[in-house]
Amino acid sequence: MRTLTRLFLVLSLSSLVGLSTGCADSGGGSSAVGGTGSVALALTDAPTDEFSQVLVTVVRVDLLPGDDDSGRETIFEGRETFDLLALENVSEPFAIADDIPAGTYSKLRMEVAEIELVRRLPDGGVESVFAHLPGGGRIDLNPRGGFEVRPGDTLAVVLDMDARRSIQIVGAGRDRYNFRPQVFVDILHVDRVSRLVSIEGVVAEVDDPSDPLRFQVCEIAVEYRDRNGTSDEHCLTVFADADTSIFDDSGLSVPRDEIRVGDRVAVLGRFTRDDESRFAIDAEVIQLGGPDAFMTLTGVVSGDYDEASETLVFDLDPGQGFAEDTSLEVSLAEGTRIFTRNGEEVDPEEISEGARVEIDGVLVLATGEPDQLRASVIFVRLIQDWGV
Repeated sequence: MRTLTRLFLVLSLSSLVGLSTGCADSGGGSSAVGGTGSVALALTDAPTDEFSQVLVTVVRVDLLPGDDDSGRETIFEGRETFDLLALENVSEPFAIADDIPAGTYSKLRMEVAEIELVRRLPDGGVESVFAHLPGGGRIDLNPRGGFEVRPGDTLAVVLDMDARRSIQIVGAGRDRYNFRPQVFVDILHVDRVSRLVSIEGVVAEVDDPSDPLRFQVCEIAVEYRDRNGTSDEHCLTVFADADTSIFDDSGLSVPRDEIRVGDRVAVLGRFTRDDESRFAIDAEVIQLGGPDAFMTLTGVVSGDYDEASETLVFDLDPGQGFAEDTSLEVSLAEGTRIFTRNGEEVDPEEISEGARVEIDGVLVLATGEPDQLRASVIFVRLIQDWGV
């Protein structure tokens, strides 16, 4: 389940006392006298047709309260490479810092080591070029007026870096690309964030009985930091209610009591908070067996949705391990969810011929009948959204 580059920073504060902050537009920095918050980072991207991969290596992300480096709070420091084009429809958290001082922040600084642009060649091979990075790879982002972190708040700092517009052709040959980031910044309360988030891990604990069902997913590849140090993996609470769609490793819909300790799962949902105001995921779709049990395929719908059979047909994009010009029938089971890349849910009837789709599902090979993809999630780029 993978699937504009948007970097989400979600700040979650527990109840604190003795907190004082300056005005959000003063640029004067954090003036908190006590208390800390949490910051989660996740990446997602917008589509581009020129490249098959845009690999961005992030080495550091800081929050800055003022124009200089004093009071800098490092959210992430390491080396993580992301294929932005695999993150068109969802964001994937990659770091959580649980000890960020509450206060006022005016700037976010992201340091990028390299950007590799990969394109497929007509003969089936690939070539890579590396875009030139301005300013040594340091990208400063300034939310208008800064933003204030208050006790009990959960905020999302949404960085919309449009990869398609950020890659500029400046000459000929392999060195003709510059990366000049086009970034827009929004500050949102997490409860209003509609973008979808994807995590993968192992179920470590299930609260039974509970409604909504609450369970812990651990071994998530997220760098986590608190006062006790840093770890490479973390656990998050997941909530599954009656509207959550759950699929087993054969692609069939199953009830919530099929979720058991030790299961590897992929979870698609939205950021929320648990009872202790820590980060959690409100699940829309849960795939038992994790990403190894489900395949992700992209292509173009070649016919309108057939309501009688609950199927549609789409033509696969090349380079996905199928013969050229392969078409697949897609079965929409009870619980199959359909979203736009902005996280809005749509009905099957809105998927029309010519729409681009990314589908997560399980391939069922049939004898004497067309092979069928049992879909758990469909991301659709509606025709009216082309060029957006």
